[in-house]
Amino acid sequence: MRGGPLTISRRDLVLGACGALTALPAAARVEEQTPAWFDPAVHQLFLLEDGIERVEGLRRAVHPPRRHPDNPLVRADTPWERGCQVYGTALYDEAAKRFRLWYLTGPRDRGLRPLVVDGRERPPHTTLVAYAESRDGVRWRKPLLGLFPYDGDARNNLLPIGRDNAEGISVLPDPHDPDPARRWKALFWEHGSGGWEVRDGRPFAKEGPTDGIWVAWSADGLRWSHHPGNPVIRRYSDTGQNLLWDPRLRRYVAFGRFGFGRRLARSESEDFLHWSEPRLVLGCDAADGPRTQIYGAGIDLYEGLYLAMIWIYREGGDGKIDTQLAASPDGIRWTRVGDRATWLSLGAEGSWEDGMVRSAGRIIRRGEELYVYYCGIDGPHGRPGHPPVQRRYPVQIGLLTLPRDRFASLQAGDSPGAVTTRVLPLPPGRLRLNADASGGEVRMAIEEPSGRLLGRSAPLSGDHLDAGPRFDGRLPAPGTAVRLRFELRRAALFSYWWKVR
Repeated sequence: MRGGPLTISRRDLVLGACGALTALPAAARVEEQTPAWFDPAVHQLFLLEDGIERVEGLRRAVHPPRRHPDNPLVRADTPWERGCQVYGTALYDEAAKRFRLWYLTGPRDRGLRPLVVDGRERPPHTTLVAYAESRDGVRWRKPLLGLFPYDGDARNNLLPIGRDNAEGISVLPDPHDPDPARRWKALFWEHGSGGWEVRDGRPFAKEGPTDGIWVAWSADGLRWSHHPGNPVIRRYSDTGQNLLWDPRLRRYVAFGRFGFGRRLARSESEDFLHWSEPRLVLGCDAADGPRTQIYGAGIDLYEGLYLAMIWIYREGGDGKIDTQLAASPDGIRWTRVGDRATWLSLGAEGSWEDGMVRSAGRIIRRGEELYVYYCGIDGPHGRPGHPPVQRRYPVQIGLLTLPRDRFASLQAGDSPGAVTTRVLPLPPGRLRLNADASGGEVRMAIEEPSGRLLGRSAPLSGDHLDAGPRFDGRLPAPGTAVRLRFELRRAALFSYWWKVR
């Protein structure tokens, strides 16, 4: 649980029945500085131990997302698409009222014939950035943009970004930039500036002087200008990248491999042009099994937390990749959620996604539902010493959905359990819960720091994304130092927060 700092001052209000605010004598009021982990308006999730004093008889469970029944939604169906890979970005553009998708692809069936763009040869397997959009997030169109001459014909959905191989593009809307031409920003790994050559009958891009992490900007997310000082980080990062704006730090934050192999590294920047030396922040360990690695990740800021959907590659096992969750309060100190349980599993054997599944780097909220896009790959990752993988399907993109906040929960079975928070100043407003008590109940108690009971709610049953516990009588005034205790039986608790009138 995590949020920004907040000070709640003395108020003549108190939580009453149904969580409403009523008056209480001034003698009961207490002023207290809110702890750093807590912001009452932010949904407090149970992904980390921050803010938790004690857990009794509960277990933390990871809740898998639902696959859309029409998956895959974006398929490789043009000559310039050997696959549709989410080494890219999917988001909802509120101004345009549409979903937008930047994804990685590349030419197919070219043999050793190079792709010539603006008089410059690119290798036959060059990476290309493509664009698609959708009104509902399910039915996607690939507009003919007229921006990138593929074999001399610009009637395609390709974007002019990068020079040789723009891989792992992360796109960030930045509406607060005073320059309209820089309201969209992108970060990606650019490589192959040394040209290309044929080795053992296969094309290879050659390392060159401008290889590394590049940044670019755009007025519309389609027509891009590159920073003349590229690369901004002289490291390789041959997987997906993640570019975020952290409002607490007031800095851009980027995640990728950044020269650390199959592990997660972090860099930050105040101006988007000058970036810190990358720092390793997360890798696998012995508990993951032999030669298990983090192949990449989709990362976003969600309810005050960094939430990473990490791609677990078992190079020492079956060579397959599924997805787990990790969370962090600051993007530096990470916790593997739910004892490393799988969040996104592989598809059925023989399906288009039975070998690898990788999530995109955005969590899109639409009402009380979350959308996450991902790509599926038929068959495991290729490995030295193993036969080449025969794939029946190209890489394709699908949609995952889940109810708001429901990545993981604390839950109880037939035996009751409870979770107690650390001391916090009771906020004003109405307490809300996200809980599934379809077969049981959730009750809430408010206690003094000493443990003395100040009030207990009536039992809450049913499945609720936004429910208010009912209290009888009067409770402490906002600002009073308290602990919250949630008592569960045959129920799962996902989050809590306050609504202020």
